[in-house]
This record gives sequence, structure tokens and C-alpha cells, in this order.
Amino acid sequence: MRQQGFTLLELMIAITLSALLGLATLNLVSQMATSQERINASTATLDRLGAAKSRLEADLTQFAPHRPVADDFGNEQPALVYSSDGVLELTRLGWPRSIVNTPLRSDLQRLEYRLVDISNDICRMGLTTEEWDQRDSIRGFCLVRRYRQHLEAERDNPWVEQVVLAPLSDMSLRFQTQDANGASSWHDVWPPDRDDRALSIRGIELTLDFDPVGPAQFFWEVPAQLHDRSED
Repeated sequence: MRQQGFTLLELMIAITLSALLGLATLNLVSQMATSQERINASTATLDRLGAAKSRLEADLTQFAPHRPVADDFGNEQPALVYSSDGVLELTRLGWPRSIVNTPLRSDLQRLEYRLVDISNDICRMGLTTEEWDQRDSIRGFCLVRRYRQHLEAERDNPWVEQVVLAPLSDMSLRFQTQDANGASSWHDVWPPDRDDRALSIRGIELTLDFDPVGPAQFFWEVPAQLHDRSED
């Protein structure tokens, strides 16, 4: 008995089904790859935010409230200054000193945080190569941390700059205080408009509007013992 082969119609149907199956498989693989890329991008974004949060937390919760410094004009500036233009400057404790190749310096550190337009060359340190190439289409700022080798402002004591986070839409701080009677209040700038030396910072609220996460808010208590020791 002669064995019959596939008819032309059956062959065309088989080829069509194979093509559809291959196309579906290719589409599934593409979707999986896209999903993995999105997961990786989201993870990288959260890692950047987490690193910035850790950096700011270490600085803000270790500020030295009793250590003002002299500015470029020799005027005394408070241990912590946060102005309405969003620039934060403070003196912090606990700057580790290495015993190897480290110039003589204090374990106190004067530092500054400020927002810089994303088109500025310094922001390149906080962006990926792809983001930097597309910076003309990115709106916002990068958060720059600057510190001096020594506390006082001097000609041979320039700022050293680091990018903490980019890109951001905004950064803001609020300070929770406690007066001599134990009453608490909130302030959007520091020092407050009224000169009340009895006020002490007990908590700091930070809001980072980080693209594409959106506003992320953090709150840290300032250890009470920081207000009980003098660093003069």
C-alpha cells in the first residue's frame, strides 16, 4: 500500500502554525527581557536613593551644634545653617582619620549640600553615561555634597565636591525643636528667624523629590547627647 504524504494545504497549515508558535515565543522572550530591564533599572534607582539617604543620615545625625565656623569674610556662622534657597551647611562629628598618608586635621568636618542644575559638568559624576548624553532632555538638579579639609574658610582650604544623587526635582528640610520648657515646634529654615538660644534640634525631616521615584521623606532623631557636649 502506497503511503500518502502531506497535502499542500496541510503543509501550509503546519508552516503557518510553526511560524505563529515561533513568533509567540519570540514575543514572550522579548517581554521577559524588557521586564528584567525594568526591574534592573528600578533596583538601580532605589540603590541610588538608598545610598544618598545613608550619606545624609550620617551627616545630619552627627552634626556638632556647639561648633560654629568662620566664613570667607571672617564672620562667625552657626554650626548648622539652612537657608530659604535650599543650601544646607553644617559641622559634623566623627570624620574618621587614617594613620596612613593623611594630613593633620580635626575629626570635625564642615560640609555643604546644594542643588546644582543638571546641565552643570559636575552632575556628570551622578549620572550614567546614557543619562548624561540625554541631559538636555532631563530637567532638575543634582545634589552636591561639598566639604573642606579644615573647618575654617581659608584660601588654601577649597571645597571638595561629590555628587550624592541625580536627577532631583527638589530637596527640602524641616527641623523639629524643643525649648527649655519641653515644647516642640517645626522650622523650615535654620537658625529660626527669632534668636532663641534655648531651642535645640531634636529631629530632622528630609524630603527628596527623586525622579522617577517621586517624593521620598525621611525623619531622623538627633541624639540628645550631641547637645550636651561642647566641641569648642
